[in-house]
Amino acid sequence: MIRFLLLFLCILAPNLLAEESHSRLFAHYMPWYSSKSFSGKWGYHWTMGHFDPDTIRWDGRREAASHDYPLIGLYDTRDPDALECQVLQMKLAGIEGVIIDWYGIRDFYDYGPLHESTQALIPMLKQAGMKFAICYEDQSIKHMVNGGNLKEGKALAHGKEVMRWMEKHWFSDEAYAKIDERPVLLVFGPQYFTPEEWIELRAEFTTNPSLHTLPHLAEKHNADGPFGWPPVSNGKSVNAATWTKSLKELYAREDSVIGLAFPGFQDIYAQAGTNSSYGFISDRDGATFRESLDVALASNTKLIQIATWNDYGEGTVVEPTHKLGYRYLERIQETVGPKNVTPEDLRLPAKLYRLRKQIGENPQLDEAATALFSSDTENAAKILTSLDESTKTMPAFFLDEPVDEDSKYRLLRNISYRDGERRCQLDLYYPSGGKPFSTVIWFHGGGISKGNKSIPLPLRNKGVAVVAANYRLSPGVKAPVYLEDAAAAVAWTVKNIGRYGGGQTKKVFVSGHSAGGYLASMVGLDPKWLGAHDLEPEALAGVIPFSGHTITHFTVRKEQGIDGKQPTIDPFAPLYHVNKSAPPMLLITGDRELELLARYEENAYFWRMMQEVGHPDTTLRELEGFDHGGMPEPAFPLLLDFIEKRSSN
Repeated sequence: MIRFLLLFLCILAPNLLAEESHSRLFAHYMPWYSSKSFSGKWGYHWTMGHFDPDTIRWDGRREAASHDYPLIGLYDTRDPDALECQVLQMKLAGIEGVIIDWYGIRDFYDYGPLHESTQALIPMLKQAGMKFAICYEDQSIKHMVNGGNLKEGKALAHGKEVMRWMEKHWFSDEAYAKIDERPVLLVFGPQYFTPEEWIELRAEFTTNPSLHTLPHLAEKHNADGPFGWPPVSNGKSVNAATWTKSLKELYAREDSVIGLAFPGFQDIYAQAGTNSSYGFISDRDGATFRESLDVALASNTKLIQIATWNDYGEGTVVEPTHKLGYRYLERIQETVGPKNVTPEDLRLPAKLYRLRKQIGENPQLDEAATALFSSDTENAAKILTSLDESTKTMPAFFLDEPVDEDSKYRLLRNISYRDGERRCQLDLYYPSGGKPFSTVIWFHGGGISKGNKSIPLPLRNKGVAVVAANYRLSPGVKAPVYLEDAAAAVAWTVKNIGRYGGGQTKKVFVSGHSAGGYLASMVGLDPKWLGAHDLEPEALAGVIPFSGHTITHFTVRKEQGIDGKQPTIDPFAPLYHVNKSAPPMLLITGDRELELLARYEENAYFWRMMQEVGHPDTTLRELEGFDHGGMPEPAFPLLLDFIEKRSSN
């Protein structure tokens, strides 16, 4: 019996050790966002006093203080629907807790709403069986003193009050995160209190929390250890070798280290006029997050912080966004997530959020939420799919936009055009009146490495149907996969649009911006791609690329090992396929002096070559005064005019 027990322990011990030393993944969360639809006004962190979210851009996104955009739109961190969605996304991905960025208990600036958001988030985390911890921003004291809200002589007393409040309300909570049985307290800095004052502040605690500061301040403030943070400063770009060296130095320390995983760094401060930029770290198409996470997981740290879940001001966001979709959640789920959760399951919380906004109070939605909190994704998916079906007869609904109850348009979401491929989905927006209509297929831009489908605002309520298609992205796939996807989306539309109201098969146009324009051109010129679906480019009524490459796309060149400034014309270039039997074409670019490198000139050369081969209907338009990102807005009226003239023939 003794030998049996010893053998059993020998087998069990490694598993127990692995479980004990398993790195816990926490997301740093910013609870400081306010939306007009929920709170009655746009909060500072969406506007930064410069951007106006009431302005809706051509792609349906509101203007905001960010280089990217939440996939669920500009949300409010006091909105229980948004918090539910985010917590469920984290849970399903494998994130075990949240470190909440917190500015204290006093109502100054937006600290009051931020405190309310924090108190609303914690019960949601506990419902999901997740942990939480606090990252205290003692810079709040400086702002209150400078703003006349707090007298300098009262600052330390107020700091002590804050410490006592945290301990009373949070440190004793079973869901509060601990290291070596001690509550974890992060301080971002410290930026106000001196080392001597922090000795007094810590004396207020009876629970002796494990204090963690920024690395360069840990020893000075007698902290238990540092927490990692993206190493940017002085507005400089930081390369991978530099930040990797910084992380290795962090994990080599002998004190208690909280690890770091981060996607990159690109702040908006200079554009907002609030400050100069702290610096820049490239996301390297996801490699920065992947490598920093792998290094953290390989270290001995007991807690890893993802910096951040949602700091849009600094561009350190891992929650699903318009540009990057679920890139980071999929990586987390693949690395540390529960094995019974699939990448498709990660999409369920956002669907729940959208249906809550579209349908309103509904017991089935509550049932789906309960299932997701219990990780019963199969049952949740069935409920949400059923409810989603019921919305097909409702007026077209767009998150984060005013609802038009009188709209005669319908919006069908996430129709699969290639079975088994998650990214190969499209949305169909079409008039429901039964009258004949033309259709424009819209491919999003993003360098074939990022971006997400959307129904362009200037194409809504214009009498045409819009098909917005996603396609697989580099570096996850390489050419010609995304070309094959684009052709499959076009083929699906040509073969199926007649099933929806007055859709006309012979009046299908293909368009897109930047990378999307390139894909549209390739599908409309090289018969190889549509030929795989027993179609010819001549089946299209027209091709309208917005600022698309006509040489080989730079991402294709990158995959081939060719520098981005080295132009090539090979079978992956629209120019390679100029021919007189191609569909009618309208080429639109921005101002040649404001566009991306030679984008107007290569389109001009393409136009000339189409004349040389005898193509009867190729037009080139240059939009003076508009750069690459701004040119779509004035280009859409040209597209609609082009469609109207070709549709009436």
